[in-house]
Amino acid sequence: KNGSLPRPITILYIPLLPNAKFRDPDFDPETADFCGTFNDQWTTEQINLLADLASFNLTQEVSRIRDALKVAYKRKRAHRLYEEGLGA
Repeated sequence: KNGSLPRPITILYIPLLPNAKFRDPDFDPETADFCGTFNDQWTTEQINLLADLASFNLTQEVSRIRDALKVAYKRKRAHRLYEEGLGA
């Protein structure tokens, strides 16, 4: 709309980091040779290791992700109500 506020956005950045609680605590995707940018040949084990780490890290952060989504929902709702003239 003309003269309206920009729509709020939320970005959840979940980096792929090593995790000492992971089944392979020494695995670091930043230093693992097979995780290099230009590597286009992966073994099934490498894919599973990387996917398992990502999944593990995600489950460790579920409560923070839910909190961020609640904040985003409330902010977008407040913005919508304001745009509709219903907000304070």
